[in-house]
Amino acid sequence: MAQTDTRHMDGHIGGVSLASFLQMLEQENKSCALHVSSDKAEGYCFFDEGKLIDAELGDQVGTEAAYSLLSLVDPVFRVDDSEDRIHRITLPLAHILLNAATRIDEQTDSSSNPPKQRNKVSSTRVQGNPTIRKLIETIVDTAGVKHYYLLNRQGKMITQSSTNQQIGDFITYCIISGIQIRKSLGVRGPQSVRLVMENNDVLLILPGGGMLIGLLLDEHASIADVTARLRPALAQK
Repeated sequence: MAQTDTRHMDGHIGGVSLASFLQMLEQENKSCALHVSSDKAEGYCFFDEGKLIDAELGDQVGTEAAYSLLSLVDPVFRVDDSEDRIHRITLPLAHILLNAATRIDEQTDSSSNPPKQRNKVSSTRVQGNPTIRKLIETIVDTAGVKHYYLLNRQGKMITQSSTNQQIGDFITYCIISGIQIRKSLGVRGPQSVRLVMENNDVLLILPGGGMLIGLLLDEHASIADVTARLRPALAQK
């Protein structure tokens, strides 16, 4: 987990990831330059009234620089004064975080040797809960599902098939944001969230049954078929 550099900040924030810190800057409508560094690289993310407008890392700028910064291992960061920058980044922060998490996931999958057996239900918590075990078995047997993420209502990960920790944080972020919008507009939902990523994979988030279910689907998967297959397992909760 990242730790902030307290020498350049009025207060200390520890034990938070870079992705979580960027979300905090967005939610608080901050205008600043966030210096991000690790053992091998350093760069900046630039915010204007809570919007990520630009990033730079070496020769990279804009969206690609943001992705590279989010892939740094154990970065430290500090908040500097805001700068007037070209608005190179037009994607919402949510999309940037999801795309970055997907890239990290794909890199982890391709570099695993030997491949990890992520479909095996091995955690004590899952083994002791037949409902969750049945749900995972159904998910694993469903065509088009690349990874699953099961979280409780507080956003804590129960189990996941991927080694990527950032998508779990992103799922919680989506649901909390949806709840806030729902309250502001006085509407029901969200019943589900569907996000299409830059590689055309789909992240499907299904709140309900006492947990949050995130499914990473390939571009050819039928969302209707996937939800239909899960419905009997969810009904057991």
